[in-house]
Amino acid sequence: MILFILIFSGLSGCINQSENDNDTPLTRDSLVIGVTELNFGFYPWAKSYDTSTITVNMNIFNALVEPDQIFRLKPKLATSWNNPNNLTWRFYLRENVKFHNGYSFTSEDVNYSIEYIKGDVGSGLRDLLASVEKVEIIDEHTVDIITDGPCPVLLNKLVDIPMLSKRYQEETSIEWPIGTGPYKLVGYVEEEYVILDRFDDYWGGPLEVKNVTFTKIDDEEEMKNAVIDGEIDIASHVIPRYYEEILECQEVAVDRCPHPSVIYLGFDFRENDSVGYKGEKNPLSDVRVRKAIYHAINITNIIDNILNGTDFAEPASQFVSSLIFGYNPAIERLPYDLDKAKELMKEAGYKDGFELVLDCHNDSYTQRRIAENIGTQLSEIIDVKLNFLPVEDFFMKIVTRNTSSYILGWLVATGDAGEIFDYMLRTVDKEVGIGTYNLGFYSNSEVDSIGENVSHILDPDERLELMQEGFRIAMEDVAWVPLYVPRCIYGIADYITWNPKPNMVLAVEEMGFK
Repeated sequence: MILFILIFSGLSGCINQSENDNDTPLTRDSLVIGVTELNFGFYPWAKSYDTSTITVNMNIFNALVEPDQIFRLKPKLATSWNNPNNLTWRFYLRENVKFHNGYSFTSEDVNYSIEYIKGDVGSGLRDLLASVEKVEIIDEHTVDIITDGPCPVLLNKLVDIPMLSKRYQEETSIEWPIGTGPYKLVGYVEEEYVILDRFDDYWGGPLEVKNVTFTKIDDEEEMKNAVIDGEIDIASHVIPRYYEEILECQEVAVDRCPHPSVIYLGFDFRENDSVGYKGEKNPLSDVRVRKAIYHAINITNIIDNILNGTDFAEPASQFVSSLIFGYNPAIERLPYDLDKAKELMKEAGYKDGFELVLDCHNDSYTQRRIAENIGTQLSEIIDVKLNFLPVEDFFMKIVTRNTSSYILGWLVATGDAGEIFDYMLRTVDKEVGIGTYNLGFYSNSEVDSIGENVSHILDPDERLELMQEGFRIAMEDVAWVPLYVPRCIYGIADYITWNPKPNMVLAVEEMGFK
């Protein structure tokens, strides 16, 4: 019967969801959101700093501040702040805020949250707090965060720091998250779904969406069909080749959102004792080899033939997109030049190439095609072996630095490029909490010095200039090969009101119904 109606109504699979069989407007209070990946755990026990983990957890938790559509910072659990001196940030906390279990939010919880994350060596959030020296409680709703030097971007770094309940964390023996956020966790099956219910005592007031289910759909065509057929309300990931098909469905809107992330090719820099070249010199430690790889990749071909052109992606030239403070417009992408690539390989002593294992995840047809295309292009100068892995295995392999090369993306969630230095460019220091995602052990003392200084310089123009110089040096080193900056494409049912943010966090609090 359903098939008959679809064929003869000419809807081509688009189901009218606006009314029921009696033509009575439906009352909506729930959402189902399709995601390609679920969170890798819950705060504060989650070790990952990936977008999926942030999205789910920041619906359960609040931070002290949050970004707006263009990364300007605004109050969340802190109503205001000031600087008594260059090392101190004084935060005035929102009163009458409750955790999901009824406990009150106070300065004690801010102190506990920061100390907990700073002390958790495995936390993906730890690097953000490396400059914090201590927290001092002024009164129940006033707290000072004191840094080891001037830290003009502390607010940016606090965007992703969840506020935990000290009392709950100290008394609980289970890893079940309790936050002050707009939604509370009520159901979870790993690799399948997360169910959140509205927190009715939320300090932000009543919310339209009563409950939300994040359901994992890792097949791109299945995601497209699900939003067209009304099985999900939001498709959080639509690939460019399905854009027009969804656009033709009158019941679904398609939103293309600027994306502040860069997809890149990373390397193992260790000259000796590298993962892929035990007992011999790692060819990737030679900058001429890395430049040859850079020159051998025709990113325009990939964007045109796989990503449907520049409306959906643009070539990347550095570590951040132009949306991010710190972007250096003077850095140009190395041109595709196969002859130059072969010349550099010959100079480095690898005229006949070498074997390289390129690690990739296999959960996306599009990403698989991109990896295969890169492998084909690089086969002109080296022997590339593509190693496709399930996402969790892939991430485990690269975060344990058990990789020679890999394709990954980085989203600057703080909106400030200083994050790139702390997480990805500064020499790895596990004790301090620096370089957690410096996955190939890149190290340059000049970049280290710049990275440390940009955390403390107060003058924004001076700081911008220094960051841009740091990126110039690192790109001369080919600290990674930037590939492209994607646009995030969402399929959104036409009865939903939502303006996606560039930080890619699916904030259900900001969603509603027409």
